[in-house]
Amino acid sequence: MTEDSAPRLPPIVEFTPEQLGGFESIFLVLEIVKSDSGDRAKIVEAIRAIWFANSALNYLDLDKRLIQQLKRAGNVVSGMRALGLLAENQSKPALSSFGDEILLLKSTPDLAARKFATFLLRERRGIELLEAARAVRRRVGRVTKAAVDSELLLRGYAVPTNSSNSGKLRQWLGTAGVVDDHWVIDEDLFADLAGVKSSEITDWRKLTPLQRITLEILRMRSEGNESPIASPDLLELLRQRGAEFNGGQVKRDIYKPLVDQGWITQTGATGGRGAKGGAIAPTEKTLELDVDLIDGLALGDLPAELQEHLGRPLPDVLKDLRSTDTHTKGLALELLALRLAADCGLMPVDLRVRGVATGGAEVDLVAEGAHLHFSRWLFQCKNQIATVDLGVLAKELGMATLLRAQVVVIVTTAAFAKSVRDFARQAAETTAIQVVLIDKVILEKYAQEGPSALREELHSRAVEVLTLKRPQLDEVPIE
Repeated sequence: MTEDSAPRLPPIVEFTPEQLGGFESIFLVLEIVKSDSGDRAKIVEAIRAIWFANSALNYLDLDKRLIQQLKRAGNVVSGMRALGLLAENQSKPALSSFGDEILLLKSTPDLAARKFATFLLRERRGIELLEAARAVRRRVGRVTKAAVDSELLLRGYAVPTNSSNSGKLRQWLGTAGVVDDHWVIDEDLFADLAGVKSSEITDWRKLTPLQRITLEILRMRSEGNESPIASPDLLELLRQRGAEFNGGQVKRDIYKPLVDQGWITQTGATGGRGAKGGAIAPTEKTLELDVDLIDGLALGDLPAELQEHLGRPLPDVLKDLRSTDTHTKGLALELLALRLAADCGLMPVDLRVRGVATGGAEVDLVAEGAHLHFSRWLFQCKNQIATVDLGVLAKELGMATLLRAQVVVIVTTAAFAKSVRDFARQAAETTAIQVVLIDKVILEKYAQEGPSALREELHSRAVEVLTLKRPQLDEVPIE
């Protein structure tokens, strides 16, 4: 995913309830736009006179002060457009049909706030914002704007440096009571306004493609026929849709998971040799779910199983690396790679080898950052007891060349051989690549002290590499 194609929150700039003076002030600014519709200069001046006439007082030059005040007033117009209240024409601001709807609710501000919140949840990434907040709360117990921004970054969002969009969107949602100043969500109100429960989003995204197709067929069929469908007929419809499945494992792969999770009912099934699937019917949960809404959410490209566990505390993740269950170990290794990338301020791009598939032995993650300059990082995480040998680093340096990565991070739950550290030093001296080695000692410190310990370690390594790379300048011929 490129930076341009990455999802992002709407740029709200100066258009906030805090700036305007509460939700009901929205009606005044909407009336200003409606009154001077199409005349941007008049609209901006009217907004300036009401909300910004006493701002930018540090500018002693009155002309410069006015310019700053008009700029802030113009930002209100831009924020209104970003939140769907204005039509798209930037040179001639006018209310959108949605803006007109909100203005018509002036006599019932509570209803207007709820309608606005519904739009923000369903059309302006509000659902995704609160999903990120939930993940942060599961992980650390409390939520901050900075932590939410990091979570969004982890999910593939473009989050500009010092962005305030997440906090401002939360403010607007807060005017309807969906979320408070501490990011505590009213789950019942959220479900009512969003039209979907958070648990339903998670449940749907955890389904396999085959299970989703099965439910889609049942939903479509129910529009004309609400009676249960015989298993052979359902399987035939799956084949017609091009779905691939093992006919001998439909109970394991389709029916049992869907019954257990409350998506379908199954009656008349038999067991043993020559078992029959009986009759299948969708439950109310399946029929009422807003699938189009969920499928349209930008919750990241990571597997749903991973996203469900993104909020797990780091000590628990490291503990699971020692599990005897290979699936648990694999999931933990992936989570470790993602947490490392996020705490480095990077955007995960691709899991090259899923740790779950490798039994938790190793996992590769490609992540990218756009700070003072672009950088691509290659994370190799190894869950093992044996010391990491030189072959691992040699392989990753080769992959870094192929993937055009600037930084290679190798993480192990064990230790590194001396040859690995020596070769990492040599790579820093002779190439443009930096190698970062994180062993079990650093991981334990990271688990105890949090992201700051990781960043301190990376900074320390960066200073060392700076010293190693400085002599490279002497090798460049100067005419």
